[in-house]
Amino acid sequence: MHTNMAEHNEIGKIGENITKTFLMKHGFTILGRNYRTKFGEIDIIAEKDNRLRFIEVKSVKVRDLNNLSNLAIQPEDNLTKDKWDKLSISVEIYLRHTNVTHGTPWQMDLACVYINPEIREGRVILMENILKE
Repeated sequence: MHTNMAEHNEIGKIGENITKTFLMKHGFTILGRNYRTKFGEIDIIAEKDNRLRFIEVKSVKVRDLNNLSNLAIQPEDNLTKDKWDKLSISVEIYLRHTNVTHGTPWQMDLACVYINPEIREGRVILMENILKE
């Protein structure tokens, strides 16, 4: 399935907004969005239970939000090793360049967002702590 770049970016933005709402509903405090380094970008930085959470958002378009298991591509398939390595470096830079207290617990999460653009609805599945520090 071919999507042009503008549409791809639009789906990404919608996915991030849906994720932000989802996180806030689940007791997260949003600290920042789209933190850029020369290696990449951290989509959402949040905090919950005194733990920093670095959240990568991956979105896919779907026709049926109730039938997600047989998709050809799952959102997490888009998180390649290369992307993961760049994300890890970006997290290190964030920890070093912001006034995070040394020893603050943190983790990296992956938000898989399934979006049905026709009904303008989405569903978030949060895969938590996908890499131990």
